Amino acid sequence: MIIPPAKSEEISAQAEAPPAYEPSSSSSRVPPVEKPLPSPGAASPTSLVPSSSVIRSRVVQKTAWAQFGDDMGLFMADMGMGSAKTAKFREVQKTVTGLIHDLVRNQTIDSNAACAGILDSCSEACAQNGINMPTLLQQPYIEGHTPLYWAIVKRPADPSETDNGGTELPPLVLALLAYSAPLKQETVTDIRLACLHTCDQWLFQCLRNHPDYPALPHKDQLLLGVLVPPDTVRLDVPMRHDAPFTVTFAFADFQKRLRVTHEVRLDFISHSRIWELAFADYTSGSWGISAGQWAARLTLSDKSPQARIAGALITIEPQTDTEDNKPLVLEMSGQLYVGNQLNAALPDTFLYQHNPFLAADGTLRGKLTIQLKV
Repeated sequence: MIIPPAKSEEISAQAEAPPAYEPSSSSSRVPPVEKPLPSPGAASPTSLVPSSSVIRSRVVQKTAWAQFGDDMGLFMADMGMGSAKTAKFREVQKTVTGLIHDLVRNQTIDSNAACAGILDSCSEACAQNGINMPTLLQQPYIEGHTPLYWAIVKRPADPSETDNGGTELPPLVLALLAYSAPLKQETVTDIRLACLHTCDQWLFQCLRNHPDYPALPHKDQLLLGVLVPPDTVRLDVPMRHDAPFTVTFAFADFQKRLRVTHEVRLDFISHSRIWELAFADYTSGSWGISAGQWAARLTLSDKSPQARIAGALITIEPQTDTEDNKPLVLEMSGQLYVGNQLNAALPDTFLYQHNPFLAADGTLRGKLTIQLKV
C-alpha cells in the first residue's frame, strides 16, 4: 500500500502521511510502493486490472458543497493555516500524482505490464483519504494534459500488440482508462488528440471498442442494447502517399438508427487527420441537402489540418441478386477543414423497407475511397 491505514487515533498526522514524493532518477524504473507489485509473468496485463465495479466502489462521491470545503481546506493548507487532516490530504494527493507522473514518463514494456499494481495502491490510498481518483486522473496537470494523453503519446512500441489483428489495449492505457471512468468530454478530447498526434489508428479503434470509452451515444446504447459500437471500420492505406486510401465500413440497424437518432458515424485516423464518415437525417435541411433527406457526410474533427479532396467515392453494393440492381456510387470533392463538410444525398429508396442496399439484418455495408490532392 502507498498509505497504511491509521491503527490508532493517537498516531500523529505526521506519522500517518505518506513519504513525500521524489521523482525517479531512472528512465526505466517506476517508483517503489509498500505493497508488492504483481509479477508481470504471473498473469496477463488485463487480469491485473480490477473490475470497473470494484474500482467505482472505491470512488469518493462528494456534493458540490463538500468539494468546495475541500478546495478551501487545500487553499488554507497552502497558506499554512490548514488542519493536519488537510495537510495529509494534500500530501497523499501529491504522492499519487507524482507516482502517476513517473508511470507515464518512464514507460517500458515491462513497467507498463506492472502498472496495475501501482494504480490499485493509489486507488486504495485515495479512497482512504477522501480523494476522488477519477477526478484526479482527469486533471490536465502534466504539461497541460491528462495522464491518459501522455500514456498514449509516450507508449513504447510493441509489435506484439498489433500482430494477428490484436484489439487489447496496452496495459497502462487500459488501467488508466479503468481508474478514470467515467470520462469527461474534456478527457475524451485529450485522448483523441493524443491518438491524432501519434497517428495511431490501431489504438484509436481499440479505444472505441472499450466499454469505458464513450464512443457510442447514449441513445444508440438504449436502442441497440450495447455499450460499444457494433459498427466496423477497416482502413487500407497504400505505401505511396499520393495513392488513394480505402475505408470499408458497416453500420448495424441502419434505417432504425437514422429514424430514431438521426445520425450514425465512424471515426478513423489517416494522413495525420481524424476523419468522420457519417450518414445523417437532415431534418431541417442544410449544407445543400433538403429538409428530411438522408445524406452521407465527410468531415474532419479535432485539430486536423485541412485537406484538399480530389475525389471521395462511397460505393454501396446491392445485397440482392437481381440484374436491375447496380452499385450505388456517391461522389464528393472539394476543400475540407474542421467546421465544414462534404456531403452527397442518398436516394429516397433508403427510407423504404426492403431496400436493396441493406442486408437482411438491416446492416449497411460500403466502401469509401479518398484521393487527396498533393
